[in-house]
Amino acid sequence: MTLLGWVRQDWAANAGRPETQLLLAWFRLAQWADRHWGTAGLLVVKPYWLITSLLLGFELPVTATVGPRLSIYHRNGIVVSAHATLGSDCQLRHAVTVGNKTDRDGREVGVARVGDHVDLGAGCAVIGDIEVGDHARIGALAVVTRPVPAWAIVAGNPGRVIRIDGPGADGAGADGAGVAGRAAPEPRRPDQPKITR
Repeated sequence: MTLLGWVRQDWAANAGRPETQLLLAWFRLAQWADRHWGTAGLLVVKPYWLITSLLLGFELPVTATVGPRLSIYHRNGIVVSAHATLGSDCQLRHAVTVGNKTDRDGREVGVARVGDHVDLGAGCAVIGDIEVGDHARIGALAVVTRPVPAWAIVAGNPGRVIRIDGPGADGAGADGAGVAGRAAPEPRRPDQPKITR
């Protein structure tokens, strides 16, 4: 895909949010420069990184793999690891972290891979050598350190699958019962209060 193709797709996905459209256009230009312009690309990459990370509080490194049509709502506090993967049509909200895991010596031992059409809620953290399946939804403030199946809805700290609502789910309730072909999440312990609405 051409640089203009990347920019147009992100632009359309963020219609009505001009600050996000411009920020993602700059990201795509810096990423393109890093991959295609060699040393001359640093003239675009360095200012992009300094301004977005230091002044805007937005960390989306050019070395991250980011699919087309990334949607960003409220860009503040977003941190994506340099080696993370975000699939196509993902949605990020403020204070989202897609991070790596390091050992005690500071060496990276794994980084999150986020599938296509994943919705990451405000303040959530997806950390470590895990994969988040396509069409998953991660709730606000959830801390995810384990793999997430496709179509799952995850909430809490630690994050847990509360429902799988995509194709193949036959009436899965809040406890995940009735999910065809997938293991149900851990049942509620007797000492846990039942949440009623």
